[in-house]
Amino acid sequence: MVRSTSLDAASNLNFEVLMIRQILLFLIATSAAFQLAPSRSAAEALVEIAPNERIALVGNGLAERMRLFGNFEAMLQSNFPEKAISVRNFGWPADEVGKQQRPNDYTHIDDPLKVYSPDRLICFFGFNESFAGPEGIDRFRRNLKHYVKESTDRLDRLAKPQFVFVSPIAYESTGDPHLPEGVEENENLALYADAMREVAAELEVPFVDLFTPTKSQFAKQPGNQYTTDGVHLNADGDLAVATLLSEALFGESSTADPKSATFEHLREAIVDKEWHHQQDYRMVNGWYVYGGRSSPFGEVNFPEEYAKIRQMVALRQERIWKIARGEKVSEEVDDSQTLPLKPVPSTFGTKTYSEPEDLRFLSPEEALGAMTVAPGYRVQTFADEERFPELANPVQINFDNKGRLWASCMPTYPQWHPNEARPNDRLLIFEDTDGDGRADDVKVFADDLHIPTGFAFWNGGVIVVDQPRLVFLKDTDGDDRADVKEVLLDGFATDDTHHAIGAFELTPGGEVLMLEGVSMSTAVETPRGPFRNHGRSTIYRYDPRTRKIEKHIQPAFANPWCATHNDWGQQFVGDGTGATQFWATPLSGKVYPGRKGIGQFVHYSGGRMRPAIGCEFLFSRHFPEEARGNYIYACVINLNGILQFEVEDEGAGYRGDRITDIVNSTDRNFRPADPQIAPDGTLYFADWHNPLIGHMQYSQRDPNRDHRHGRIYRLSAVDRPTVEPATQHGKSIEELLEQFREYEPRTRERARRELRDRDSGEVAKAIDRWAADLDETDPLYDQLLTNALWVQQGHHRVTEELAQYVLNARTPDARAAGINVVVSERAYLPTAFQMIAPLVDDDHPRVRLEVVRAMSFFPTNEAIEVALRAADKPMDEMLDYTLESTLAANESVWRRAIANGISIGSPKSKGRQILARLAGKSDYGPRATKVLKQILEGKNLRIDRKLALYDSISSMSGDHSAGAKVFKRACAACHKAGEAGAKYAPNLSDVGKRLKPAELVESILYPNAKLNPDYQTVNVLTVDGIIVTGLIVEETDEAVTVHVGADKIKKVPQDDIEEIIKVRVSSMPEKLNETMSGEEFVDLLAFLKSRRTKP
Repeated sequence: MVRSTSLDAASNLNFEVLMIRQILLFLIATSAAFQLAPSRSAAEALVEIAPNERIALVGNGLAERMRLFGNFEAMLQSNFPEKAISVRNFGWPADEVGKQQRPNDYTHIDDPLKVYSPDRLICFFGFNESFAGPEGIDRFRRNLKHYVKESTDRLDRLAKPQFVFVSPIAYESTGDPHLPEGVEENENLALYADAMREVAAELEVPFVDLFTPTKSQFAKQPGNQYTTDGVHLNADGDLAVATLLSEALFGESSTADPKSATFEHLREAIVDKEWHHQQDYRMVNGWYVYGGRSSPFGEVNFPEEYAKIRQMVALRQERIWKIARGEKVSEEVDDSQTLPLKPVPSTFGTKTYSEPEDLRFLSPEEALGAMTVAPGYRVQTFADEERFPELANPVQINFDNKGRLWASCMPTYPQWHPNEARPNDRLLIFEDTDGDGRADDVKVFADDLHIPTGFAFWNGGVIVVDQPRLVFLKDTDGDDRADVKEVLLDGFATDDTHHAIGAFELTPGGEVLMLEGVSMSTAVETPRGPFRNHGRSTIYRYDPRTRKIEKHIQPAFANPWCATHNDWGQQFVGDGTGATQFWATPLSGKVYPGRKGIGQFVHYSGGRMRPAIGCEFLFSRHFPEEARGNYIYACVINLNGILQFEVEDEGAGYRGDRITDIVNSTDRNFRPADPQIAPDGTLYFADWHNPLIGHMQYSQRDPNRDHRHGRIYRLSAVDRPTVEPATQHGKSIEELLEQFREYEPRTRERARRELRDRDSGEVAKAIDRWAADLDETDPLYDQLLTNALWVQQGHHRVTEELAQYVLNARTPDARAAGINVVVSERAYLPTAFQMIAPLVDDDHPRVRLEVVRAMSFFPTNEAIEVALRAADKPMDEMLDYTLESTLAANESVWRRAIANGISIGSPKSKGRQILARLAGKSDYGPRATKVLKQILEGKNLRIDRKLALYDSISSMSGDHSAGAKVFKRACAACHKAGEAGAKYAPNLSDVGKRLKPAELVESILYPNAKLNPDYQTVNVLTVDGIIVTGLIVEETDEAVTVHVGADKIKKVPQDDIEEIIKVRVSSMPEKLNETMSGEEFVDLLAFLKSRRTKP
């Protein structure tokens, strides 16, 4: 199976001509190599470009971001308009010469770079490597040499490819106190540029030094003149660097005029060509295109799609040549001459557990009639696709500082189709001008986005997903249309577009929580170096002020789709896949390998209500007293509605018990999402509205995936007044501070958000004045100061005085919030540890838990002692878990202390006993983690070695009682064991009898390795082109009976069957092990091995 081998319409050469061209290029390149001098004058060309040459840009984000502007290729084509040069940008953020992280199975269909077969590779390396400092120089040299050899072998050409080394640019000192100054960074970059020069000379490879001239240029004026963040070029910077690179490679005889209309036309055509090329070598949904879930659907259509896209790119390359030669070209490229794509048959009707009975869409009025609303409430349609055609597939909503509702819409989902125009996913602004609860107007803020799964307001604009990027959009002329678009970070995982970062939620201090699912490959470049994650579900914490990204929670869930905070800033997150809802504070200590999961805080009987796509707390004066503080989450399959839970304190944490669902519907197209309290106190929620849901359940190209429908609803309490909306636009700082008196946390959040956008110095002074005038007897005193502290945190100007007030507050939740702020700001607060530590003796368990969590970030003996002191007071499940996690995160600290004879904790304290127990505990967790890593990363392991590793981990003695909890969290949504669990997959009640321990290991790690024939999905293809998917329950001479889901079966007459295809992919998700620690994996095995009773 290949994507494409000879479908490049740009050359249209037969094999013999290709061979002749490669031989000529080989002779030219060989000659050039012998003529290459150690140093050249600026006017001399460094390389000689051959006619029809194929150039590839490879390397880090400096190369990749050139596609955003197109200046370098525009200069190249302008200089050589008659040479018909092909250029493709294969740059990838965070790439290093010795480390190029890619999605799993990336080259399973083919290797895009090898298919392109470049004659010359222009290599951009050294930036990401430089963060290893001087110690990494020798490794960098070795890797450069290896890269040239490995790439030559990989491309396997008759004429060996030629290489050009390009140094990193300098670090621009931005003058921003929240970004690195660039001094140390430039010292390291200089070392790596010199090393690159030396290796280039040794290999006789042309070398371009961009570091020296950019360092000089960047120093001429202070501030962000050429970069957005010190390291990534803006439009002016890209033009400057393109000019430097062009002059170095081709001499000073450039004919390109960047100010001319022709150059601009050329540049726009190049940007368009490179966008289409990106859909080839960085195609989204790789898991379903070439990865483990490409069967049974993706393997059918995507090889053809690759071929078509490559032809489309080649046509655009031809158009670029014509523009460079001054020829007239049509406004649009005619893609009709490219490969026609075969239609993909629908499998609608095969997943009855999630589908409507037919494909009829209810009108907005009919949809309201299908809803059952909790007593005392009513739902009205705020906006729908009939009145606002722009509203298609909304996934997230939020309210701005004017009280207007914004919605991100994804009609392109699940991914762009090459038969369609470029994506037009959008951000919409709805306004209810007459206050009747119905939108009167919509404005399109942006409509050139790609799968915008999350957005958040910041700095007068919006941070939004534009897969695979995170971008900042802003309107600067007041027309409610984005006219600024800046790439903040590039390289977020797109292996599965509904696992990609999304469901954005601001922390009280203003950081953006971005939720990413399992089996993803994220690699982004930042001003502080490369940031990577591979495989493990993660909640990232991104600080837009410092441009710093961190792993906030990892892992404990498969696919987080919802996050929110309660009225005191405690975080709650929900897993989309299993819909488990967690109090997140215990999970959010220092990230370390081997973190275990916890149980969910909500409780209900019956089947699992999943998946979850948005959660919220009902803190609003508009709602009845008994509903205030209830927790809700939206469910889109097992229930088409929004569940409601009554929440109360339980020890250090919380407990939520299910009460009447706030709304549900008999319309299976109803897919509620992202409920949120509005400025008027009512509840708004989006409706994704789609008959087909899921990625692996249907082809990405199933024709019945909807791209047109979408609704937004407003739920209100009957006969209760709404809240007078408190807006923030145009308000003074003092007026915004007074909004902290409002009951609704969402109003206070919007006030904090607005204050973060104001001048830091003015806000800091205003808070000092305002706080000093507050009356300590005010019943809202703690609430007011806590919110002010969160504003200081957002500006990184927390004062010890205000922090200490909050740490000593009367309200326990305020004290807990203060601890969270202080530990988050420890880089700015030298006395953070001393401020927090005494609160480990607090009377409230939640406060003590926050202290124990905070200690995980201080790798000292003193921090271990403070954490252990918590055990001297009453403990509960959440405190036990948090203490265990803190000790695990700093295990090297206390083990080193014990080894050196240093005592930690009082001699007879409970904490000392806990530490002694841990010190003597079996280390099967770390050993299991190590073995799992060997298995999963050893793609070429011999079978005997793999079996030995299976035996190794299966022979470890785990805790089957702890394993039962892991089973409930990770497996019970589909499997049954005894009385626990569901019936969607094989019953595991006797699995310990049926399977050997090593087979259990394989079945979890590789669910596709051996499929249970009783549970192997088949596709029954009929002569009419209809596909029936499910499990065969009976086969006779007359018909095949297929179980298609829930309790429904379909009989297909044998005469109507064209083919029965067994699906080679298990319905069990891959990478399930990524949601648990090594210790939990062994515990789960122990539980499964103990299941020996036939169901």
